[in-house]
Amino acid sequence: MRSGSDVAWNHSAAAVAAEPNGDSLEPPVSFFAIPVDAFMKQLRVTLCALMVGSAACGSAQPYQGLTADQVYEIAVREYEEGDYENAIQALDRLFLSFAGFAQTAEARLLLAHAHFAEEDYLSSQAEYTRFLDRHPVHSDAPVAALGICKSLAALSPIPQRDQTFTQDAGSVCRNVVSDYAGTPQATEAAQIANAMRLKLAEKDFLNAEFYFNRELYDSAIKYYEFVVESYGDTEWAPSALLGIYRSNLAIGYDDLAEEARDQLIARYPDSSAARIVATGNGSGAG
Repeated sequence: MRSGSDVAWNHSAAAVAAEPNGDSLEPPVSFFAIPVDAFMKQLRVTLCALMVGSAACGSAQPYQGLTADQVYEIAVREYEEGDYENAIQALDRLFLSFAGFAQTAEARLLLAHAHFAEEDYLSSQAEYTRFLDRHPVHSDAPVAALGICKSLAALSPIPQRDQTFTQDAGSVCRNVVSDYAGTPQATEAAQIANAMRLKLAEKDFLNAEFYFNRELYDSAIKYYEFVVESYGDTEWAPSALLGIYRSNLAIGYDDLAEEARDQLIARYPDSSAARIVATGNGSGAG
């Protein structure tokens, strides 16, 4: 038997529900009122949305049922269309599932190219190196060697940072020049090697300037002299001689300053540094 309060509540709720502009107060549907089959279907759809490509969704793994040639063709197409991430995924599946693939060398090189295009230079260096280790006499060996050179050069930081990658790039690129002389790859590697050398020269010159600006002239002179001796054919050598001249003037070694001045004018007469000392504008600590 219902109490009076129960009846009153039901009448009140019915009245609000019947109002044309009011919000319905229909009670919520019970969780257990949903059919079990419908609930399980919805749960399955939700789980699939969260686990795309998973076996839990009952869908096939990517590339399942394809041959090695078909997976490779997909990778080539993805690479040519600029979708390097998908190309990498296809190639990884290729190596995992088809160890004896006839075009393994070409696929390995393509994987290296894809990593390079993705600007993942550590991975591209590793893949180019793996290609050379496994296929040293392949016709594309010069391409892979240049790839290592370019990957290391891409990792080379600004001159103010540690230059380990720059040094490695210079060494590898010079090896490409000697190992594959006469090839287009050797020509490009020579240009990169020279750029790395210029960066190392700039690094040492900046070190000299660091000490000069802090009036640590003896240390500055050591770096300036290293630039002149090691990079005498670069644009940094005349400026380094000017630094030696100014540092010796600041210390009071006029004879050594004049020696640096004469050397600068004799070796680099057309440089802006030579014009500075020739006009008497060179000075000590600035």
